[in-house]
This record gives sequence, C-alpha cells and structure tokens, in this order.
Amino acid sequence: MSVDQPQTETIPRRVPDAPERRCLVTGEVHPRAELMRFVVGPDDLVVPDLDKRLPGRGLWLIGRRDIVAQACAKRSFARGARSAVTPMAGPNGESLEVFVEAELARRALNALTMARKSGEYVSGFEKVRGALAGLAGSGARHEEFGQAALLCASDAGADGRQKVAQLAAHVNDVARIDLFDAATLGRVSGRERTVHAFVLPGGAARQVRDAANRLVIYRGDLVPVDGIVADDDLME
Repeated sequence: MSVDQPQTETIPRRVPDAPERRCLVTGEVHPRAELMRFVVGPDDLVVPDLDKRLPGRGLWLIGRRDIVAQACAKRSFARGARSAVTPMAGPNGESLEVFVEAELARRALNALTMARKSGEYVSGFEKVRGALAGLAGSGARHEEFGQAALLCASDAGADGRQKVAQLAAHVNDVARIDLFDAATLGRVSGRERTVHAFVLPGGAARQVRDAANRLVIYRGDLVPVDGIVADDDLME
C-alpha cells in the first residue's frame, strides 16, 4: 500500500463507438475495455477473465474490489448467468475479490520482472538517479520515447522519497508508482530490499504502468502503511 497515490492515469479514456457492456452491480454501461469480465467455468464456478479471452458468456463488472464483493454478496453473478452459479474461491480459500486483487498484484510484479529481464529496469538510489539524470540531460520527450516508471517503496522514508521525486521532476513524463513495499521490490531486484527502482521509457514501462494502474483502480482508496523504513536501513 502507499501513502502517495501513484501518478498513473486512473480515468480510462473513452473510445468512440467502442463495444459497451452493463455492470451487473451498478447497472452502469461502460465500454467493455473499462470493465472486468467474469465467466462461468467448470462446476458452475464464476472465474475472473482478466484478459477477456475465455470462452462463454461474459459477466461484466466495474473493476473495483468493492464492486466484486457486492456481486458475490448479492448473487449478481447468478442473476446475470440466469443459473445457480457460485463465485470461485482462491487456492487458500480466499474470496473472489481477494483472489482478483492478488492476481492483479502478481501481474504488476511480473511486468516489473519482465522489465528487469529485458534490461530496462534499474534499482538502487544511485542507479535510479543516474537514469533520471541521463533522461533529463537528453531532453527526452514522452512523444519520442514513451513514459518512464519510477518506483518508490511504500514503506520508504520521506527524505529519500522526496529526493527522487525532485530528480524526476526534471524528466518530461514519469509515472510514479508507490504500490509495493521494500521487501516486495527487493524480490524483483534480486535483493533483500529495494527502495528505489526505475523502468526506462518504452514498452516495458508502459506494461508496468498499465498493470499498476489497473491494481490502483481495483483497490480504490489506498491505506497508508504503519511502519516506515529508513532509507539507510535498506540494502540498496
């Protein structure tokens, strides 16, 4: 969780004449790209179709955790499917809305891992500072290189967070993502903990941004963390 909401775009842009679907809970009609799709799988279990590729009739919801929870509690899926269906439980018995959140988080972390494997991810304050300085010095524009992604651990100290934010202010377009704690970012970086990381402009950064944005929208209000980890305590 994060104290500062990530600077990812949280309002999807509407596409004229895009196919539309109705949310089972709110009754609101939105372009299908803005909604989350579920289908009825084996044993009459409702499963998420986050890629919108599974066969079967789609059951559509606004992609927020509270909406998914309401759909489960109010039997909206059964009404939409017109049959006795049951929301699936996760591998540890967790409810559908909890399972979907975990899957979205996994996808966001996987996007970071793919960026690291492609050589477009750097971690540690000095490397992040160097990458930002390089972009600022080159005069890179978003239109030419795409948007970069700056990650700061959600449990990072305020001083380190402010220093990196000041450096990023000199770069044309940087998405700020503060979703994951230092231990989680450390697993991506192959370290015990990571406070600062950066994804260079390009396709990998776009994938990271989009996956993080989807998770932010799903979670709704972000809850501040309780513990704060000092930057000099972390192994960068």
